[in-house]
Amino acid sequence: MSVEDKYKENNIKAQQLVRIEIEKVKMGFSKKSIVQLESILNELEKTLKRNNLPLSYPRFIVDSWDFQDKLGIELLSLAELYERWK
Repeated sequence: MSVEDKYKENNIKAQQLVRIEIEKVKMGFSKKSIVQLESILNELEKTLKRNNLPLSYPRFIVDSWDFQDKLGIELLSLAELYERWK
C-alpha cells in the first residue's frame, strides 16, 4: 500500500473519530473544544483533496490536549504520515 493510500484510509477513520468526539462534546461527555475539533475535521477533509496544505491542527493538540489522549495520538500520527506523503 502506498503512503498516499495509507494516508487516505487513515484520514477517513480519523474523520469519523473526530465526528464522534464532536458528538461527545455536544452531549457533555468531552471537554475538548468543539471549535478545535471542527477545525481539525475541516483540515482532514481538505487534505484528502490536496496534499500540499500546511497543517495547523497538530499545534492545537500539542499545546492544549492531554499528552496521552488517544484521539490526539492518532491525529498526530496521521499528521506525520501526511508529511511523508506530501
